[in-house]
Amino acid sequence: MSALRKVLVVHEEPVVGTSAHRVQPSAKASVVIAMTPRVSPPVYEAPASTRPSAAKLLRNMALFLSAPFIGLLYAVLLPFVGLGLLVWIAAKPLLERPRVRAALQTGKAAARLMAAPFVGLAYVVFFPFIAMAMLVWVAASPRRHAAAA
Repeated sequence: MSALRKVLVVHEEPVVGTSAHRVQPSAKASVVIAMTPRVSPPVYEAPASTRPSAAKLLRNMALFLSAPFIGLLYAVLLPFVGLGLLVWIAAKPLLERPRVRAALQTGKAAARLMAAPFVGLAYVVFFPFIAMAMLVWVAASPRRHAAAA
């Protein structure tokens, strides 16, 4: 069966003896089968209210224009990701040894000790801005908090 015949079989449904008009049987066939074409659904046009908004169009344009830079970033970072994967595969058996695991725990504690002053400085610098943003957020949405109470 050819591809064309398969398409014709899918789009045609057999009607056996239910036709309103009389069909003259041929001498060769014992059963009369009339093929009726399947009616396609009407074409539907979306109303103007479902068209994308200007913000969505702007977002799509920004994604379209940034796509080459995202691809370049993937191409630049791919070797580093590959090296990281190789290091991970090589280090996985080493993590099973107790001495290596203890050395890594000590290194982790030393890194946290060295990073603590910088984390504290970040808290002191950024928390006033975070607190102001939270106050504005709460003040701007009174309905949500009134409905919850």
